[in-house]
Amino acid sequence: MIVLTGGPCSGKSSSLAYLTERLSDNGFMVFVIPETATLITNSGIDRRKMNKSKQVVMYEEAILDMQLAFEETYQQTVTRIFPERKKIILLDRGIMDIKAFMPDDDFRAILKKKRLTEVRLRDRYNGVIHLVTAAEGAPAFYTGENNSARIETPEEARIIDQKIRESWLGHPHFKIIDNSTDFEGKIARAFSAISHFLGLPAPLQISEKFLVKNVRHEKLPTHQIIHMEQMYLCSKNKNEEIRIRKRGQNRAYLYFLSRKTLVEEEELITEQEYLNLTKLIDPKTDVIEKERICFLWSNQYCELDTYTGKYEGVIILKIEPVETTGDSANMQIPPFIDIEDNITGNLYYNERSMAMKQKKRT
Repeated sequence: MIVLTGGPCSGKSSSLAYLTERLSDNGFMVFVIPETATLITNSGIDRRKMNKSKQVVMYEEAILDMQLAFEETYQQTVTRIFPERKKIILLDRGIMDIKAFMPDDDFRAILKKKRLTEVRLRDRYNGVIHLVTAAEGAPAFYTGENNSARIETPEEARIIDQKIRESWLGHPHFKIIDNSTDFEGKIARAFSAISHFLGLPAPLQISEKFLVKNVRHEKLPTHQIIHMEQMYLCSKNKNEEIRIRKRGQNRAYLYFLSRKTLVEEEELITEQEYLNLTKLIDPKTDVIEKERICFLWSNQYCELDTYTGKYEGVIILKIEPVETTGDSANMQIPPFIDIEDNITGNLYYNERSMAMKQKKRT
């Protein structure tokens, strides 16, 4: 179990989608436990309606009970159903977050009542990633639009963020991810930290794209094959790009919705939500279908996409180096792949452009 925590508006929801995809690429079955406080609030038990400290204590106690139940149920269920698969449970907040939202004495009283200890609760997780609130270091991006349960001002968010960090102090695998880079860099650093927890090489977002002439598949190193389907939806905002994506292995699929303006935000959605959204496909576009092979080569993270449909036969290699060198000449092309051209930045091979119906393969 790995906790993704942080202050209000820290990017946890978008990060969960990215981390789920990346960990799946590395052969893990990924299960996500949503934020318990948000579930409770959105179901009508709203902390904003509470004006007595006793009410808040009972509210936080309910969160603790539900959190423990979720975690134990998930662990037992996935262990029984998938005993031989590599599994990761990602949690949108963990139990120690509760400590940050109530007085220490009240928190200790709850633990005493339930015969629990802070150490036992804190160290039940394999790793903890703390994403710092946008209110600290990126105030222009602090918003409550994507979470109706968010009630904090930026200053309150900074205070809560600090309390959450302090609540997790002492955990053997605790990493704080600040806002010193843009958001893409932030979630890439979060994945890097989790990769270190798991002993995996950690990819970066900086990448080069190559049009592939030929692949000797028998030379591929250990890899994962992902089947992907994506489509672009209509939007009332001409500057907004909306995409839905279906990706999976062995007939087990995950579904994603992304919105891109100046920045891109992505979230996990249900299969039914995905099916409903397919009805909103932009009529000027076609569905993009491809098979992705994910592998590591010379300490680099590689994605090899083979397209079907009107782009049948087109293969594109994307390479993300583990360390930023600032020099793409240091990039190592796998010797079993023959390159036709470097297409980094070539808009023709931008997938939104490729989806347009008037485009034809050349």
